[in-house]
Amino acid sequence: MRASASSKLLTAKGAVSKGETPRTMQREWFVSELTGKFKRIESKYFRRGNSMEDYSIKRIGKGIKNEEYFENEYFCGTPDILTEDTVIDAKTPWDCFTFPFFMTEPPIEYVSQLQVYMDLTGRRKAELSYCLENGSEEQIDKLMWKFAKEDELDEPSIENYDKAFAELNYDHLPDEIRIKTFKFEYDPKMIEALKEGVY
Repeated sequence: MRASASSKLLTAKGAVSKGETPRTMQREWFVSELTGKFKRIESKYFRRGNSMEDYSIKRIGKGIKNEEYFENEYFCGTPDILTEDTVIDAKTPWDCFTFPFFMTEPPIEYVSQLQVYMDLTGRRKAELSYCLENGSEEQIDKLMWKFAKEDELDEPSIENYDKAFAELNYDHLPDEIRIKTFKFEYDPKMIEALKEGVY
């Protein structure tokens, strides 16, 4: 089970789910094993997160991007950052309106992901850090063309680009506003629930 998909085995309260989602995952796993193919996850949010991940890791400032893949008999995955005792995962929201300014508890899907990373790496502390990053090239390009269309232009102008760049830029904000971190520790009960869900 990939760490990033682990929450699909759980209910919102962290118990093993008996619903349709785990059955769907089992079918997808079977098809992957049978065919040697993997279902691709693709969305503009996924592309944004991937394209800005290095910026977020740099903003967090607690280490370099981890490239090591971990695997045991239950789980697998590649954590974003590893320190001596902590697993850190960087999340890059779409924009300032999807940044979790008012969130008080981390979402179960990211808690379970980090629990799996802790189990895989032997660390017992985790941090989930949301980073408010500037617009990606894809976002700026799309907004630039929107402004050009509003100006009834066939091609975007420099002014359209500058306006799009400014609209998606947060460099005027200090890091304490651009980073929101949730900290938690290893939860053996959740890991046991996830292991039960895997089997």
